[in-house]
Amino acid sequence: MLRGLVPVTRRTASALPTPAEFTARLAGLPEDERRRALTDLVRDSVAGVTQSSAEAIVADREFQALGFTSLTAVELRNQLGAATGLRLPATLVFDYPTPAALAEYLLTELAGPTAESEAPGLLAELDRLETVLAASDPDLATRNGVAARLSRLLAGWNAPAPAAYSDRTPGDRFASASADEVLDFIDNELGRSRD
Repeated sequence: MLRGLVPVTRRTASALPTPAEFTARLAGLPEDERRRALTDLVRDSVAGVTQSSAEAIVADREFQALGFTSLTAVELRNQLGAATGLRLPATLVFDYPTPAALAEYLLTELAGPTAESEAPGLLAELDRLETVLAASDPDLATRNGVAARLSRLLAGWNAPAPAAYSDRTPGDRFASASADEVLDFIDNELGRSRD
């Protein structure tokens, strides 16, 4: 009943780029231009959750001085996570208290792991998928379809590898796994059993 008394003009998720669009845009830029683009993304997102203009957001001004509350901090984290595909911590605005500091953190996170191991990349992809799934609001048919595909992926991941399959990298095997295979893998790693 009280919602009608408060005008809501928050920026919609569609106003922000998708993770694929944003990372593709960043890919060809030099580092200082990537930093500037991320700072602009943070400023646009801050403007969206505080209902102000991006031009009014000073990159070195603390979020607390911009009137951030726990709710707006969560909204900002969710918007930036949706735009970048990153799984961001709940304490984001406290750990990185200015738009400039937050943009620097995002720059580092988007650069990805430098280790040669493939496992961090696979885990990052799972984190990205988890973020996308958490941010979505599908109908029941879509939800069931996604669950079925994830179940098949996990089942394939857990299946014994045939000889021709064993020379493929873990990333190749993961990319071609069914949803069941991925879910079985997650269940086994967490020590849970599926019914």
